[in-house]
Order: sequence, then structure tokens, then C-alpha cells
Amino acid sequence: MKKEVLVLCVKLFVCLLLPFEIFNLIYSHVEFNFTDNAMTKFRKVPYGIQVANTGSSHGYNFDYSEFPEYKTFNFNLSMQATNYDYHVINQYINHMAENSVLFIPVSFGEVNGIQPDFQYEKIKKRYYHFLKPKNIENYNFFDALKQKYFPVVCEAHPFKTVFNHYFPKKSAPAAERTDEEFVASITKELVLHSFETMFPDCGQEGFDYNYGYLMKIIKLCNEHKVYPVVVTCPVPDLTSLYYSETGFFENYEIYRNRVLMEVHRNGMNCLWYDYSRSQDFCHNYEYFKDISHMSDKGAKAFTADIISKVKKQKILK
Repeated sequence: MKKEVLVLCVKLFVCLLLPFEIFNLIYSHVEFNFTDNAMTKFRKVPYGIQVANTGSSHGYNFDYSEFPEYKTFNFNLSMQATNYDYHVINQYINHMAENSVLFIPVSFGEVNGIQPDFQYEKIKKRYYHFLKPKNIENYNFFDALKQKYFPVVCEAHPFKTVFNHYFPKKSAPAAERTDEEFVASITKELVLHSFETMFPDCGQEGFDYNYGYLMKIIKLCNEHKVYPVVVTCPVPDLTSLYYSETGFFENYEIYRNRVLMEVHRNGMNCLWYDYSRSQDFCHNYEYFKDISHMSDKGAKAFTADIISKVKKQKILK
């Protein structure tokens, strides 16, 4: 009887568990090495970083490739809100060099907006792969086990992820885009819907939530002799025009002034660079690939400009 049970267990392992674990390993290999999740960079965060940035997808606006004289790092992850900007920096602040600079992007949605629960839970799982438990909100031991050993069960479409990697679709070459075509693609409905979907306006609750986490980042930087520079990145002029009709910029100025007043009151270092309506960037549509994200060309130009600013102000040597 014992022998029969043992044989049955072996058969179940071979027929069910072994194929599952093989696929789990294949999925893990693809997901953590080839998909656009950007988590692999956290496997080896260097020490002595002189220039870095946080941020959601707007963090990709920072392209340090033209500045090899500095040790740089990009701590951004797509859809990363201000709360996890703080948690990530809280873990890696000791990797920053003394008198280094940290750019902290604040997008339009990160003033009054709070990430919806369904989006928050969908992306929070990635932090189990590189953050310590103290830096993961509502840490769950069993979620951590699943993410570490059985990530395939946490993915909604694991077969699609693997299939798309090994059998990628051939994409047609990108067509040349005229300024007129780009302008036509920026509609008021698209602008408002995009920002509201990612970070819905939560009024005073959202204002206080984002303010609290931003001040935590600024305070943390000052405690470790890192100079924080808050940045509102460039967006196309039509995007800022449509968004201004919501009364956003009046609230934005209140938010920025409150942050800078609190910084001054506590004798901390911090600057805020507002590029959101910059004449040097917002009218040049070659600098953008959509309604709020910069192209490779735009990112290089933007990074060159912001590095030049902090050098002129003697913040970065």
C-alpha cells in the first residue's frame, strides 16, 4: 500500500508539478530578463551614485548617456507613484554619494491624484522582488513566497508573456510623423481621460497624501546630504492647455509653494524646476512621443538642460 501511494505521488509530480515548475522557470526567465518591467536594474544598484532620479514613466525623460563623467542611476518604474518613490529611495539612499543630486519628478496626476486600487495591486507585486519587507506597504508573507518561488501564478496572462517573447510579432517600420498629425492626435478627451485613469483626482485627500510622501523624500535626502530637486517634466503645449482648463495649475502652485515653504521653514535644501510649460520644450513636437512622454531626442535635450542648471547653481560639481 505504501509503495502504491509513493508511486502515485511520483506520477503526480512528473505529470503535474514538474511541467508546472518547468513553465514557472521559463516564465521567470522571460519576465525578469526580457520584458519591459525594468526590475532587472535593481539586481545591482551601484554605490557612490552622483546623479539619480525617481519617478513613474516620466522618469524615462532622464537620459544620462551623454554624461559619463557622473555615476548615475534611474530609480523610476512605470506607474510608480510618490509613495513608492519614497520606499525605493528609503532602501537605496545609502547608495547615493555625499553631495549628490536626486531629481524627483512630480507629474500632473501626482498633486491631487491617488493611484486606483486595481492598478496599485497590479503593479505592487514587482516590489516583492527587490524591496525589503519594511519598504512594502501592507507586506504579506504569502504574497512574497508566491512572487519569489511561483511568480507564474501571480500573472494574469503568463502564456501570452512567454509566447510573445519567443514568437514576437514583426512590427512595421515607424512612419514619419508631421507636426500637424501629432497636434491632431492630442485631444482634450484623451488628455483628461489619460491622467484621470492613472491618478484620479482625490481632492484634499490626494493633495495631503502626495505632499506627505514628497516631504518624506526631501527630508530623507537632506538627512543623507543628498540634494533633492523636484521636477515637473515638459509636456506638449496642448496637453498643458487642456489640463489648465480643469483649474489644475492654480492648485499646482499652491502645492509647490506649500512644499517650498515647509522646506524653508525647516532649513532644508530643495529646488523645484517647473518645465511643464517651458517655451524651450513644449512647442517642439519632435521632443515628444505622445501626450506626456518625451522622445529619445527630447529626453537627451531635457537631461542636458537640467544637468546644466544644477551645475550652474553649484549643486552638482
